[in-house]
Amino acid sequence: MTDLLLLASSISMAASSATSAAVSASATSVPGTGTLESIVTSVVPSIIASVLPSGATTTAPVTAQPIFLPVYFEVAATFAGALSGAMVAVSRRFDLTGLVILALVNGLGGGIMRDVLLQNHGIFALNNPRALVAVLAASVVGAYFFSAAEKIRPLLGAVDALSLGLFALVGADKALVAGLSPLAAIMLGTITAIGGGIIRDLLCGREPAVLRRGSLFAVAAVVGSSIFVTMIEWLHFAKPVAMVVSATVAIALRLGSLWLGWESPEPRDLTHHVTGVPLRLWEVGGRVVRRTFRSRDRGPR
Repeated sequence: MTDLLLLASSISMAASSATSAAVSASATSVPGTGTLESIVTSVVPSIIASVLPSGATTTAPVTAQPIFLPVYFEVAATFAGALSGAMVAVSRRFDLTGLVILALVNGLGGGIMRDVLLQNHGIFALNNPRALVAVLAASVVGAYFFSAAEKIRPLLGAVDALSLGLFALVGADKALVAGLSPLAAIMLGTITAIGGGIIRDLLCGREPAVLRRGSLFAVAAVVGSSIFVTMIEWLHFAKPVAMVVSATVAIALRLGSLWLGWESPEPRDLTHHVTGVPLRLWEVGGRVVRRTFRSRDRGPR
């Protein structure tokens, strides 16, 4: 118990000293001292850096350490996505050409869309032959061994959730490295994760799965990208730390929708709730004013 009290006391003293140091530093170097912007950009990151272990935060620029996923994971995730597209083609009774096209867009479509939007940064799918080889291998398995592929569908779902979380972060990181704004980085991270599935469903002439309630596919990508960008841009976490935290949240959301039935909320009309309170206050105020004037009119004569 004594050790815990000493640890808590040291953390509190470190946080208070970091706060005072950050406030004094911002008073001399940051314009607009005392504003919300100065607190968010200087005071809060300093407090976090003082409490967390060394190495969890960094002052290095975003472009100093781009994220690169392991080669084996890139191949496995691309294969899983392409095989999922191939299985959709089999269920729709497409021919071999249609099967390869769906496998290609489902496995690599999101990354291609991201790289095209970034411009002048190269197309990953075209610069890395292993990605195309993974798509061709998935096409062969889907075309000639689809009954065996059906048995490993739960495993494909787990790999798909993992790739969703990590590819969203890679897309957001590429946008930050390219110098785009945080909102643009979140958008490109989401496109990287869900773009292939949207193209696949459009080619099949059906409503995209990411737009239907219950998948939490786009929600997981948006939340994961948002957490990653926030931790990198404003809280100055090291990229490996931000990657682990944001990917864990995104993967948990996706797996929760698959295994626990989590669903995204539907639109709700809040007009009555928002306008009802002012209208009720207006009515109450009107009644009070009318009663006041009536009481004055009925006063002693």
